[in-house]
Amino acid sequence: MKYQIMCQGRLMAGAKEKECVERIQQITKLSEEKVRTTILNGRPKKMFASDDKMRVKRYSLALRNAGLDIFIQTQETIKLHPLETGYR
Repeated sequence: MKYQIMCQGRLMAGAKEKECVERIQQITKLSEEKVRTTILNGRPKKMFASDDKMRVKRYSLALRNAGLDIFIQTQETIKLHPLETGYR
């Protein structure tokens, strides 16, 4: 895939946890427990991958608005920095 949305495993600074978890649940269709154990576990995780730039932008915007700390990687970034695939 050309684009990947990577989650940092945490919420953005100042985000209200309860509200953010509820929003993330709505977006991902995961239970509260799954959101906390698989997404908000402090470890980087690939959330979504696609070749469709607009689809990636829409999904990343929704996740950011929900309070999730994410970034987008492009295929070029992954090739240039294979050891830094979001693990910071």
